[in-house]
Amino acid sequence: MPELAEKLQALCTEQEHLFVALDALTCRVHMPQDLFFRLASQVDWQLLARRVVLRLLSKQAYRVDGIDPNGTVNVIDAVARANGIEAQSVLFELRPALEREVARNANMAKAFRVAMTHLCHFEREHAATGEYAGQPLLDWLTGANARISNIKPFHIHTPINRTTARYFIESALYWVRYAGYSGTLILLDNTRVTLHRNPKDGRRYYTRAMTIEHYELLREFIDDADRLPGTLLVALTDYTFVDEQSMRGWGIYPALRTRVMDDVRDRNIANPVAALVRLS
Repeated sequence: MPELAEKLQALCTEQEHLFVALDALTCRVHMPQDLFFRLASQVDWQLLARRVVLRLLSKQAYRVDGIDPNGTVNVIDAVARANGIEAQSVLFELRPALEREVARNANMAKAFRVAMTHLCHFEREHAATGEYAGQPLLDWLTGANARISNIKPFHIHTPINRTTARYFIESALYWVRYAGYSGTLILLDNTRVTLHRNPKDGRRYYTRAMTIEHYELLREFIDDADRLPGTLLVALTDYTFVDEQSMRGWGIYPALRTRVMDDVRDRNIANPVAALVRLS
């Protein structure tokens, strides 16, 4: 996996995609909230907020060329200097734009877009105070501290759990594109899930029930392809996955098998708009 991950990450850098790696050894891939937490821990949320701030100010006709959101410079101050005005004037224009474009953006779950609005606002407050107050939101997004009591001051009351995680994943992938990336590539190594016997090596082992739950998540990703624009999920697995006789293969969850198995397809010509392809 390391070699494949390196090549895919290099390709993502070249194509302006965000790269995320998930491994069944270190992440409970049968639990959607854990998938989101592991994804969120690999995202620079402050960078995305700065990119969105620059995008919104650009739409307000401010000059933002040459301002690097990856740097340490405060983007509010940088925009003010580039346009020869006071930072307070920039903030005055930014607030209604955030309310209109982010806080009311129905493409994201309500709790998520409220969090993103706050993160963007903190770039504004950071410009004035030099302090960053968004750490509780970052802890909530990454699962470092998922207690709702920590984020109630931000008027967020929705936990990230098995029921809500799918909506947060969809929202996060949308936010990545909104921030200017071409999309997101997720490399998911689930070879550990297909183990029939527990090797008792002190590492994570998936029971049959857990394996079925993971396969259900994969099926949901396939069914929700239309809700995940700009997203490529690369599942790294082994032959056991497609072995009809395996106790951990796709045969134990027919709903996934019918979506992944070879159907009617040309032997020589690939379908360029297929939602699912098999790489070998």
